[in-house]
Amino acid sequence: MSMDGKETAENSAHKALMVFALTPNYNKWIFGAFREYLEGRTVLEVGCGIGNLSGYFASVSSRFLALDTSETFIGHMKLDQPRAEVLHLSITDDRAAELASEGIEAVVSANVLEHVPDDEKALSNIFRILKPGGRLLLFVPALRAIYGTLDEAVSHCRRYDRSELRAKAERAGFEVEKLYFTNFPGVFGWYLNGKILKSRNFPMLQPLLFDKLVPLIAALEKVFPPFFGMNLVLVAKKGD
Repeated sequence: MSMDGKETAENSAHKALMVFALTPNYNKWIFGAFREYLEGRTVLEVGCGIGNLSGYFASVSSRFLALDTSETFIGHMKLDQPRAEVLHLSITDDRAAELASEGIEAVVSANVLEHVPDDEKALSNIFRILKPGGRLLLFVPALRAIYGTLDEAVSHCRRYDRSELRAKAERAGFEVEKLYFTNFPGVFGWYLNGKILKSRNFPMLQPLLFDKLVPLIAALEKVFPPFFGMNLVLVAKKGD
């Protein structure tokens, strides 16, 4: 990607992150899926962005580290999360394996792995970083069938089918403990915008409206787990 292309992609990502900074119900929903695996542990967030979720993760961890490849995003983090140890580093960089010396017990990454061209290298590095018995916690966009212009606009390399995500985690050495769909209603909005309307502009208002419905959706999905959804949640363990 050219430098201009990288800047355009980062600007688009920044705008989207700024919108999701205004969706507390959505952010708490993601946090809730992982909280029990973060409490009292040394945690690394891969792809912290501007820190929309970082404050939640840091609030329950005993030590919190984060990494990102954007100096702009890291600048936000250092202002908003001054206690976090923030690194300017890609998870696919060989130097990332040096974090194995930090005693990391959980690696959490939300809406990031789909942006990484070599996601299998990322998963392999995460496996090397984690202590034995540590957890990999992922939240990623689901369903290859709904990949469209919106995904392209926000620099998604892929959307994941459940079998693909399981296979990649297992090839990296992980034991998959949980893998499930969430956000059933979101599928229809994403499909409409990205496949039918062919929009390339991230819808700024829709996430704010959706956030109002998150408590209801979360409650319903606890009772009726969806058989497909806009996202996948994965919890996987590195063997003892």
